Amino acid sequence: MANTLGPRKVLLLEFNEITRAIIDPLIAKGKLPNLARLLREGAVAAPTSVDHAPHLDPWVTWVTVHTGVDRSVHGATVLEQDSTTITAKRTWNYAEEAGKSIGVFGSISAYPPRPAPGFIVPGPFAPTSDTFPPYLSPAQDLNRKYTQVHGKAAKEDSPLAMAKMGINLFKLGLKPSTCATIAAQLVRERVDPNVRWRRVSLQPLVNYDFFESLYRAYQPDFATWHTNHAAHYMHHYWRSYDDSGFLTKATAEEKARTGGAVEFGYTLCDELLGRFLALVGDDTIIAVATSMGQKPYVAEMFPDGRVVVRMKDPKRILDLVGARGITEIVPTMVPQWNVKIPDPTERARVMDVLNRARVTNAPRPNAFFVIETGEILTVTPAGIGKHSGEIRYFFPDDAPNADKNGYLLEELFERDTPSKQGMHDPTGLFILHGKGIRPGVEIKNTTNLDIAPTLLALMGIPVPAIMKGRVMSEAWGEAPAAPDRAERVDINLS
Repeated sequence: MANTLGPRKVLLLEFNEITRAIIDPLIAKGKLPNLARLLREGAVAAPTSVDHAPHLDPWVTWVTVHTGVDRSVHGATVLEQDSTTITAKRTWNYAEEAGKSIGVFGSISAYPPRPAPGFIVPGPFAPTSDTFPPYLSPAQDLNRKYTQVHGKAAKEDSPLAMAKMGINLFKLGLKPSTCATIAAQLVRERVDPNVRWRRVSLQPLVNYDFFESLYRAYQPDFATWHTNHAAHYMHHYWRSYDDSGFLTKATAEEKARTGGAVEFGYTLCDELLGRFLALVGDDTIIAVATSMGQKPYVAEMFPDGRVVVRMKDPKRILDLVGARGITEIVPTMVPQWNVKIPDPTERARVMDVLNRARVTNAPRPNAFFVIETGEILTVTPAGIGKHSGEIRYFFPDDAPNADKNGYLLEELFERDTPSKQGMHDPTGLFILHGKGIRPGVEIKNTTNLDIAPTLLALMGIPVPAIMKGRVMSEAWGEAPAAPDRAERVDINLS
């Protein structure tokens, strides 16, 4: 089967967890003109994630998108787990092997960066600021610092340190107009602290500047760019935006304070999309993708929403259980921390003790949920409900340094506000747009396994036999490619 488009460049825009449930009503109100354009002029699918709960998480589903295989093959379980435990190739690896240049910015599972014909800046939860080429590390320093400060795992830099960092960032493409936006936000927060939620949107603006500079310099055949800001707003503020799907309705104060957050996040996605459309040439296909979507968080156990509990100091909690041989403690997605303990016996003991810790006066007794992946324990404090009763944590008798009388929540943890309001949904979004893509095509019966083979086909790269998804060739006017690997492995796209 010949691809009538011929080999094309591809820019994959990863707008994490955006959903038609919010996009379509906003477009109906005359908003999101660039997304409206793509839906009108492009080919659209709603891929279903093949990864199900408890693994319906972006650090699993995005790896599925990037590799074209499910987690039983790629092995992703937790965010930024030991890279040696994920062996499946990513789309950018296949592109590089085919002689293509690449540019990866912010994608999950891109760590560690390796020498490549192009650039690689891993996601902001990477354990170090390594990039390729190394001169890009100040951008990653900023991303990791911003993410950790937002997650309260690090303190903000001093003005002097920020000024020194700024010099390096200007060299990497940070624009004065973006700096002016940042300054305006900081001033706005002094006048009205209730608009601090807007700060999350500064990170994608800065990252766009970096990416634009890199994209113009390297002109990669295949590139990715990731942002999580819209997903963050949905997780925290969906109810104040639209409480029709919730068990408990938003208060007037809640709506006044954060009711504009979700729309603000989607508007920024649309603004950035407009910039990307202007950035690429006619030889490039833009793919807008999610690895899954979101929907209102509804759980009878948490009718007011689940309150996230974060550890004030994970080192103190690990000391209470007498953890030994720790070589690394790294914050990931709030409220999780990755704890590396190379000794398997000690790692098993620490996991067992933490999993037996209990909390009182909460919807469920588990204090922590701990997952082992390679040499890493991912430690997640369990969420709690909203109420004013005393909450106390108790560790097992074999936790050598713990007080047998337990600890008040406020001694070891802090509550994250607001409560969780958006939850993961298996239905995602995929849009192809560019010269040769058929306008208004709706591609049916797709999964997130179909994204990688489709992107490879667009670049003229044979789809490897390990990928069981199909090429969504309806997008450029061909019959749907059958999922029979024998018929597809030698596709000629020249």
